[in-house]
Amino acid sequence: MEQNTRPASGTNGAGQQSNSAGMPGKDTDFAPKFDESGITPSEIKKDVETEVERPTNFITGEDLLNRKVENIPCLIDPIMQKTGLACLAGSSDTGKSMILRQLCIAVSLGRTQFLGWKLNTIHQSAIYVSTEDDSTATSFLLNKQAQGIDPALLKNLRFIFDSENLITELDTELIAQPADLVVVDCFGDAFGQDLKDTQKVRTFLNKFTRLAEKHKCLFLFLHHTGKRTENLEPNKNNLLSGQGFEGKMRLVIEFRADPTRQDRRHICIVKGNYLAADHKQESYVLEFDKDTFLFKETDCRTAFESLAKKTDDEGRAKYEQALSLKNQGKTLAEIAEIMGYANRGSVSRLLGRHSKNDAK
Repeated sequence: MEQNTRPASGTNGAGQQSNSAGMPGKDTDFAPKFDESGITPSEIKKDVETEVERPTNFITGEDLLNRKVENIPCLIDPIMQKTGLACLAGSSDTGKSMILRQLCIAVSLGRTQFLGWKLNTIHQSAIYVSTEDDSTATSFLLNKQAQGIDPALLKNLRFIFDSENLITELDTELIAQPADLVVVDCFGDAFGQDLKDTQKVRTFLNKFTRLAEKHKCLFLFLHHTGKRTENLEPNKNNLLSGQGFEGKMRLVIEFRADPTRQDRRHICIVKGNYLAADHKQESYVLEFDKDTFLFKETDCRTAFESLAKKTDDEGRAKYEQALSLKNQGKTLAEIAEIMGYANRGSVSRLLGRHSKNDAK
């Protein structure tokens, strides 16, 4: 029987590997080998791309640029973003819960202004999570703050008084009826663990971040400042729990009582990732009505150092800078522009306050 004496493919007659020139040696051709079906590399690539789907959370730089986002969408323009996490913090008895309820009322009524700022709502709906005041106390407080308002107009303002399974309950509520704003009063109770445990704080807040992204709304947490910080200037570092909490917030407002007038409060923006510096150096002054528990805007702003009950080194340094500029012949308006204050009045108060301290 005749045997096949033809060399195997890729070898010479001596059984050695041959190169592309038919000479013995190592195979230097690394091109992929395909079976006799005749499929080409481009066809394989096409099949793979058809079978493997790109992750839905993958966004290219091209996609982001083509969105042409020129301004951050705001709930309260320009200070409070429409989506994400934010915080209003302060010491006891400053009226933190009152101003947050006032905001929820304005959102639910579909108002277009809040304390002088433009209010941009989509759903005209808000949710208020109350861990400190029960339904009876909240009924009393709401009747104070919503005097003259038809109760039927507040059907889009929902209250939750039980913080157990809060994430699940909020998700269910937001699916059933979307909201522009969710207030959590207060963070410490809702968290229920050691505020110094940074990792647990961030893990807890990540759940709210996902909810905010899913439902395109803002979560606004009421939080507390340390007792020893009341005499200091407003600062994001005054918050309890430190970096673990503050780092997750895109906006942090410290809500301060006026050191001399009981009927005044101060909105101090101590962190604003999307805000210019002039919003974060002076407070926005509000008047408080003790009969209606409502706040009203004023035209006044106050430098943060003026809210400190003790003259600290930083405040002294700013005073000396302003005094030096004044001695150089600069006007109060020019000094305000150089130092980043909104107007000459803040410079005047800074110079006056420290001048009085020097005279003592």
